[in-house]
Amino acid sequence: MNFKEIGESIGLNKEEYLEMLEIFFESGGEDLKNLETAIKESDAEKAHRASHSIKGSSGSLMLDPIHKIAKSMDDILRTGKFDNVEELLSRLRFEYETIKRAFLEKREE
Repeated sequence: MNFKEIGESIGLNKEEYLEMLEIFFESGGEDLKNLETAIKESDAEKAHRASHSIKGSSGSLMLDPIHKIAKSMDDILRTGKFDNVEELLSRLRFEYETIKRAFLEKREE
């Protein structure tokens, strides 16, 4: 991922964008845990709130792979159903960890 380009596309320089990503990965990690727990507990309202939070913050930061999956989950969970959410959760976790690793590598440079 080109964090410099993405940051500039939303009006931030690279360092500002990386700082925003750091906040996202701190709070997003908690949202992801809440989402996982809510799905295990079949708590559609709690799961919807967590997916909605992830969708919003990832969309604002132009993290499209995370945003698209979170949006799909948000759309499903809004109905109170859990159709296909386990598979989407697995994909969301994968994309989250992939982008987080790229962020951590870039942060150390």
